[in-house]
Amino acid sequence: MAGPRLHIDLDALVANWRMFQQRVAPGYACAVVKANAYGLGVEPVGKALAKAGCSRFYVAWPSEGAILRLAIGPAPEIMIFHGPSPDTMDLFQLYNLTPVLNSLDQIDLWLTGNTAPRPAAIQIDVGMSRLGLPEAHWATAAKMLPKPARVISHLSCGDEDSPANAQQRETFERATSHWPGVPRSLSATGGTYQGKPFHYEEVRPGIGLYGGGPTPAEGSASHTVVTLTAPILQVRDIKGGTPVGYGGTWTAAADTTLATVGLGYADGFLRSASNTGMAFVGGQKRPIVGRVSMDLIIIDVTG
Repeated sequence: MAGPRLHIDLDALVANWRMFQQRVAPGYACAVVKANAYGLGVEPVGKALAKAGCSRFYVAWPSEGAILRLAIGPAPEIMIFHGPSPDTMDLFQLYNLTPVLNSLDQIDLWLTGNTAPRPAAIQIDVGMSRLGLPEAHWATAAKMLPKPARVISHLSCGDEDSPANAQQRETFERATSHWPGVPRSLSATGGTYQGKPFHYEEVRPGIGLYGGGPTPAEGSASHTVVTLTAPILQVRDIKGGTPVGYGGTWTAAADTTLATVGLGYADGFLRSASNTGMAFVGGQKRPIVGRVSMDLIIIDVTG
């Protein structure tokens, strides 16, 4: 009997990227594959997307960019969100990586640390207070690097219908006026669903490539990429009033049929799913009852 299996549908992932590309045309949908492609494997994911025609990728760290470069070859552009540091400058040159410069210090490092001009993007902060240049530094940054490869930012509430989105887009417009004619990128998955004014020349879908994220107003157009399956090890009937699992945190209100499944927190299944999670059994949605154990969960399959 096979244990738990995570099934990754690369064709569905490619279809999701094409959906974003169609949505933002004539703009471009870059692929965010940071954190090992959201845990699915940056090498197979990167290869599948590159084969499908994706030529622009984002990761967080230069070490990730190096792994991706070896997987997808020399042609695609690979951007590094966190930018350079003195100890990673060699990786940018060796693996032909493009940094996102988030501060005046990073701009200075990039300009002084390369013997010849090399492309770089600039990130500005429009209200997230995370990475990026604050407004007080925009004019100086534009003088230091007047022709970056692109200017990017990130919406703090892109997944929601929030007034902050329009406010931050206006801030982005004001910021990018310092770099006329330079390609712009404001939106990740959620911002892409906010509509054409948020698309600019590039968008950067991440979670949406993998089948997650917010649902657009017209309904979900994404395909399921990840499916987790696990074997049913035992089915039993219990009487009403019988406690279930460690600590007896769930008690059957009536006679109940339970399925014990070979999956638990040792497999990465979250303990927070205890008494709250759901599973599909025979195509029907069923509740997880009791605590998630190390390698077992219990599902109510009554009826």
